[in-house]
Amino acid sequence: MTGFSRLLEPPRLRTLGGPAEEDRRATWLELFFDLVFVAAVGQLANALSATPTTGRFFEFLGVFVPVWWAWMGFTFYANRFDTDDLPYRLLLLLAMFGVAVLATTVPEVFDGAKTGFPVAYVGVRLVLVALYARASRHVPEARALTRTFLAAFGAGILIWLASLAVPQPWNYVMWGAALVIEVLIPIPAWRLVRDAPIHPRHLPERFGLLTLIVLGESVLAVVLGVSRVSWVGGSAVAAAAGFLIAASVWWIYFDFLDEETIIARGVLSGLTSTYANYFVVVGLAALGAGVKLAILAAGGEHRYDGTSWILSAGLAMTMLGLAVTQLFAGVVVFNADVLLRAATAGIALVLIPFGLSPLVVVIVLAAVLVTQVAYELARHEAHAA
Repeated sequence: MTGFSRLLEPPRLRTLGGPAEEDRRATWLELFFDLVFVAAVGQLANALSATPTTGRFFEFLGVFVPVWWAWMGFTFYANRFDTDDLPYRLLLLLAMFGVAVLATTVPEVFDGAKTGFPVAYVGVRLVLVALYARASRHVPEARALTRTFLAAFGAGILIWLASLAVPQPWNYVMWGAALVIEVLIPIPAWRLVRDAPIHPRHLPERFGLLTLIVLGESVLAVVLGVSRVSWVGGSAVAAAAGFLIAASVWWIYFDFLDEETIIARGVLSGLTSTYANYFVVVGLAALGAGVKLAILAAGGEHRYDGTSWILSAGLAMTMLGLAVTQLFAGVVVFNADVLLRAATAGIALVLIPFGLSPLVVVIVLAAVLVTQVAYELARHEAHAA
């Protein structure tokens, strides 16, 4: 292949390739692409920690959906059609810029602005539509799937644009309607996936990288929290417990969750793993905000004393997401791993009505997670070796 032809390599269905595709890994461009989402997730977490109220929490959950789905959209496209040629690179770099702009508009959404965020999101989705239009032209065997996505994403874009002319709160209703179309279109399109399957090794790696990005926000929360208070007494304990929580979730996810096997089992398990991923990562983002608030409260910022429920809710969502994912890991539905994840989520939720101090909650949750890791290390001998 000449240098010039390498720059213009049309999309192909890579998931039906031979041995060269079996050990496929994330590309450097995909890793670069992930970095821009650090800013978007950070903006969302900052918005939650700045106003830790119930209303803001549900707004946070809602705004997180388009950010998460934007990442998913490009990940699934690359999983099937990425040839890393010049047009693909330029389009993905353009999408990265769009996501960066989207991140800057996140604070405005929580303040009631209704223009910047949808315009930026539409820009990002238009890049994805352009990629799918290119794949539809060059990959006839996947044309039914690509045209289905083009129709759904196009309808979503039109609704987003129409929302600009609608007063509040109806514009938010239209945002929700557009997201429902975009997020749920893989379900009716499942029958077409058999002709254009996903790569069962590449996709779990990408999910894992997204999880690492959001886990990084939890570690960053420890740093930011301690930087605002003294590294002594309760704040030091809260910081240590918060780090233990992040480390334990990392251990559970990457040592005891075989997502490659889950996705390879079929369309249903793959779709379930995809949708459960939202709860995993949005819970981790909330968890990071909760850890930061716990450190601030333990360091004497008493206005954060009643915010431990964010920490509990975040961990509960993450563990429930992992439990649902684990359900599809094998033929045994309710095994010990599923019960452990569900039990941890239950403990986190049970703590909420008691109104305990953030320091107490972060210590209890850290102890529960560390105990779970130790127990699973004893059960999974292969991981303990």
